[in-house]
Amino acid sequence: MIEHRWEAQARLQDGMTEGRIDGSALQLVTVCLCDGGAGEISDELGRPGVSSPPVVSYLRPSEAREPAFCLLELAELADRRSEERQ
Repeated sequence: MIEHRWEAQARLQDGMTEGRIDGSALQLVTVCLCDGGAGEISDELGRPGVSSPPVVSYLRPSEAREPAFCLLELAELADRRSEERQ
């Protein structure tokens, strides 16, 4: 079953790090998918729905770059397609 969230947020949280063998710490990127700004939610039949709990993932910087670049590329493409349809 596919679950949907309406917002994606990314941030750096103090203390959310991964320890390294040399004793240093790697800052992780926190990604949260949530329904925070969704407003009133309904199902595919229009019945009132319930917000789903947030989904959180902690990514290393190298892991965060790939989806970040992909999202940026898709956002640019979506803008171009929207402009073409006007």
